[in-house]
Amino acid sequence: MNISYSWLKEYIDLSISPDEVAERLTMLGLEVGKIDRSGSVPGGLAGVVVGEVLSAERHPNADKLSVCKVNIGTEILPIVCGAPNVAAGQKVPVATIGTTLYPFGQGEEGAFKIKKGKIRGEESWGMICAEDELGLGPDHDGILVLAPEATLGSPAAAYLDLREEVVLEVDLTPNRVDAASHYGVARDLAAALGTRAHLPRIQTDPASLPASHPIRVEIQDPGRCQRYSSVFIEGVQVAESPEWLRERLSAVGLRPINNVVDVTNFVLHELGQPLHAFDADEIHGGTILVKTPAQPESFVTLDQLTRQLAPGEDLMICDTERALCMAGVMGGLNSGVNAATRNIFLESAYFDAGTVRRSSKRHGIHTDSSFRFERGADPNMTVTAALRAAELIVEVAGGRIVGLNDLALGSFPHAEVSFSVAKAQRLIGKDVPKQEMIAILEALEIRVEAVNDDLLKLLVPPYRVDVKRDVDVIEDLLRVYGYNRVELPAQMHSSLDYRKRQNLFRFKETVANYFSASGYYEILNNSLVPRSLGNEKAVSLANPLSEDLAILRQSMLPGALETLRYNQNRQQEGLRVFEFGKTYQKKSETDYQEQSWLAITVAGQKHPMHWEAKAPVSTLFSLTKEVERLKAWAGVEGKIRECEDEEFAYGLEWVVQGQALLRYGRVARTLETAFDLRMETYHLRLDWDAFVKVYNQQTVRYAPVPQFPAVRRDLSLLIKRDQSFAQIKQVIEKANAALIRSVSLHDVYQGKGMADDEKSYLVSVELQDAAKTLDDQVVEKVMGAVIQSLDRQLGARLRA
Repeated sequence: MNISYSWLKEYIDLSISPDEVAERLTMLGLEVGKIDRSGSVPGGLAGVVVGEVLSAERHPNADKLSVCKVNIGTEILPIVCGAPNVAAGQKVPVATIGTTLYPFGQGEEGAFKIKKGKIRGEESWGMICAEDELGLGPDHDGILVLAPEATLGSPAAAYLDLREEVVLEVDLTPNRVDAASHYGVARDLAAALGTRAHLPRIQTDPASLPASHPIRVEIQDPGRCQRYSSVFIEGVQVAESPEWLRERLSAVGLRPINNVVDVTNFVLHELGQPLHAFDADEIHGGTILVKTPAQPESFVTLDQLTRQLAPGEDLMICDTERALCMAGVMGGLNSGVNAATRNIFLESAYFDAGTVRRSSKRHGIHTDSSFRFERGADPNMTVTAALRAAELIVEVAGGRIVGLNDLALGSFPHAEVSFSVAKAQRLIGKDVPKQEMIAILEALEIRVEAVNDDLLKLLVPPYRVDVKRDVDVIEDLLRVYGYNRVELPAQMHSSLDYRKRQNLFRFKETVANYFSASGYYEILNNSLVPRSLGNEKAVSLANPLSEDLAILRQSMLPGALETLRYNQNRQQEGLRVFEFGKTYQKKSETDYQEQSWLAITVAGQKHPMHWEAKAPVSTLFSLTKEVERLKAWAGVEGKIRECEDEEFAYGLEWVVQGQALLRYGRVARTLETAFDLRMETYHLRLDWDAFVKVYNQQTVRYAPVPQFPAVRRDLSLLIKRDQSFAQIKQVIEKANAALIRSVSLHDVYQGKGMADDEKSYLVSVELQDAAKTLDDQVVEKVMGAVIQSLDRQLGARLRA
């Protein structure tokens, strides 16, 4: 949400800088993510200077173009201009070479840079600008002609008196809809500064207006709409908004439309109350009906999309013949205000939050109005906002307020909360004086109805939807008082637990530190992913923020691939990452599974390029080393075997006690293509919960350091191409488990001089006896048995 610093000052006397305001708001829980400083027009007209047209002659190759000589104070530029009103002697705004212009109403997308060029054969070294090209307004009938006294060569921004606008980007939490306006932010800020915010002054007394007007209102669904205030304004002239109103809306990122609609948007961002203006002459039967459809029907919204309404669910604003607006969400295509509108029916209502939220999610419509209604609007603000908007409409569009109709189906009292000063001091951890507490609460518009020694009877306004209990009030009080004002005590007490337990957090940290030290980067991806990445077992959110965050992830791989794509697109030639996280599955309609994982992903170069050696690339064997490290931590060997997995083109799994603890392999090429990855990618996922269980079962055993030397023998074997090293290792170890200490693979060859179905392995076998030194006779006997076993069981033979 964008908050204009200058706009904020209309509701609170501010003597502190924007940076101090940002700091105060952040301490209040209204975190300021960014401060934007810009002119009242995009770019602030940097590079645009005041020039004088010395001559304007007809272009020799184009009837509608002029070739001008323009003095900008430092030099005389040739400029080709297409405006019909350009003439010698004029003072004009000139965009020099390198200037970026932001045409009116087009934002960043329409920006363009001035370059030196030729237009129909004539050189042009700049641009004489129209009003819309400078972003000052919509006029494009001709160039903007400045007053003769404008100083030649001076910045156009200085001549036009463009002011700097400071905008604070406030990151609202879902519970703080009360601060979703300039007045709401001012109210919190005032409490922190020890003062009070003031509402904009409204001249019209509601009691002085007729209690009815030409449009009758009937609420047919009181459960979904408990208050509907409306004002009728006749005789308006719909046109462009005045400059002050356009600037206010542009500052917070809104595009001005017309004076009536702009006023409703202005009041929305001023007071937080959504409004909707109807063309009163388009309301058939002179009646507004607030109801839900009885049967399925279609409705075309302002974005020109046809929506299918849910019977008994979507609350609609209708006349006697048709639906006009989806309540609290978006208006209809044919009932809005246009240039021909003369009479306005202005709606200011209080709609049920759940109804608006469901309609917004159902139809995928997210507007400023739905944002506020679905979190809980202020039922007592409807009349104030309607009159404020009505007065502004009369000010900028003319007309007359005919009447005010406030249809309320009940009262909206303040919530009563019993508040203990002693409890508040205990939870805060500091003896905040009672009178200071009362002053803060009253600044937050929480009324102190009665004081009885330690107990206070508080009345919380209904717009504070997040304050219902005494602890909520204490939290509110503390954020205004200041967390940084609560000192740490001189002594702190804690309880010790003497039960012996495995510190799994420390073990997890050990694993993370190992991978970090080995050149891996730890990543942390969102557990919420797009619905397109799920299947029928996906766990869906009841109220997702968007379709991109609609379900809980079922796999760790997509997040890792997205991280790789992001880095690859920024010229990173290789990446090695790991992540601890959870996945979620739906086992049945009422049963869900949450599982913890360690995921490792590698792609591209293993190390940065170096002059001494060519940088190797990651392969499946890059992960094999990590598998061996994990096996050592677990203290069990297990079994490595091939596996089939939809996420892998090919892969292996590590099986312990009949359970696959780990799988790793080459990522399926379809996934690499889907994520636009140009590098071969390899992924490992470890069932962390099962791994920790195995880790906890291991016992530490002492083995003395061998006193006698080991002997190594190498075997160059010819084997079938489909045979694996794991098969060879298993056969060798069984030949003499007592003496064979290790078996390792040193080289693989397949190709020239060898049959198509064969390959060669160079295998090293290490032998050792803990009781004596091995002599050659024993070694040869063991190796003979090994060779016979390989020949008999696998058909492997020694290579000549």
